[in-house]
Amino acid sequence: MIRRAIQGAITIFVVTIIIFLLFQALPGGPLAAYTQDPTCKEACRAQLRAQFGLDQPWYVQLWIFLGNMFTFNFGRSFSEGAPVSQVLALALPRTLFLFGGALVVEYLIGISVGRFIAWHRKSEGGVIVTSLFFYNMPSFWIGLILLWAFAFVEFPPLHLPWFPLKGYSDPNWTSQHFPSLTQGSVEFHIVDILMHGALPMLALVLITAAGTILLMQTSMLEVLGEDFILTARAKGLSARKVRNRHVARNAYLPIVTTFAISLGFVIGGAIILEQVFSYYGMGWYLLQSIFKDDNMLAGAILYLISVVVILGNIVADILYGVLDPRVRI
Repeated sequence: MIRRAIQGAITIFVVTIIIFLLFQALPGGPLAAYTQDPTCKEACRAQLRAQFGLDQPWYVQLWIFLGNMFTFNFGRSFSEGAPVSQVLALALPRTLFLFGGALVVEYLIGISVGRFIAWHRKSEGGVIVTSLFFYNMPSFWIGLILLWAFAFVEFPPLHLPWFPLKGYSDPNWTSQHFPSLTQGSVEFHIVDILMHGALPMLALVLITAAGTILLMQTSMLEVLGEDFILTARAKGLSARKVRNRHVARNAYLPIVTTFAISLGFVIGGAIILEQVFSYYGMGWYLLQSIFKDDNMLAGAILYLISVVVILGNIVADILYGVLDPRVRI
């Protein structure tokens, strides 16, 4: 664990340098909107570059950037006109709720369905075809279909869409659809957040659960052919014990290995879907900051995403050692 923690710290350091170099290579820059203004004279441009440290050599800027990232001093967002930490304080819980909830639901569905069809070998053709269909669909396409079906088409008896079209929260929409709830109450806020996050979370689950189902099924079928499964059955163990203690436990190893990869995939899907659903999380702010050359905000978001994925790798390695004692030898 100590070795993996050191490797993770080195990886974060390297990724942070790459993030800085990527922004250095981009055309324009955070002050492009000001420097291209004909009313901004050369003295004004020099003052802006000095104010934001852009007049320093690139290695000095890199050193300052590394220090700011590692101390979580992200500076001020140009596009939002507020400290980056304040923007992240609003966006981070929304994205964690969205892709964290989708990840939990996706693994529960993927493991359960994959284990069932591999053990019983019934109706697996339909499940596999459906899984492959959603696995190969672009996230934005599924998001648009869900928006049209459940947030645009009106349904009786209220003759209103079942889900909102956009946003993270809208008290007016929730009051209209749930008149029995008192606006401002805890129940009202919970329903408001759940209804707005339901469609993007469903889109993420449809895309990611397919891969987990197929991987779990394949892993279960491989383990079922091993000699120790035949020995467990010859010992007279019940089918439930053979499935849960011997087959499923060993079949979980590839699932845990792909856990960190799923983290990055879900985050990437959330970035696109947050644009489709106008869900104001980190993905939405990331693309907006890139379009507006807001390097402070974009760099902080990319840094936090990298930290989450690297921590996911470390957790996956630890879980792998728990499931397979041979790894700890």
